[in-house]
Amino acid sequence: MLRGNLAIKKIKKDTDNFSLEGMIEPTFYNNGAENVQILHVVVKPGEKFFGGALNMVMNNEIPIRFEGNNKSGRNLICLYVSPVSDC
Repeated sequence: MLRGNLAIKKIKKDTDNFSLEGMIEPTFYNNGAENVQILHVVVKPGEKFFGGALNMVMNNEIPIRFEGNNKSGRNLICLYVSPVSDC
C-alpha cells in the first residue's frame, strides 16, 4: 500500500501542459464563473472532473483552457494525493 499526502493546486490560466506528474487520483473542481476545458472535456461551474485512474500514479501532461474572458472568475482547483513511500 502507498502512503501519501493530500495536496492542492490552483489553476487560473490556460496551459497546454498542466503536469499530472506524481499525482494519484487528481480531481478538478471548477469553482469559477466560467466553463473550463480539461483534456477537451467541458467542465461547467460547480462541476468536477476526475482526471486519473484509481491507485495509479500519473505522469503525463494535459491541456486546460478557460472559456470566456473573465480572468477574475477563473478558479479551478486540483486535489490529488502525492505519494510519500511504500508502507
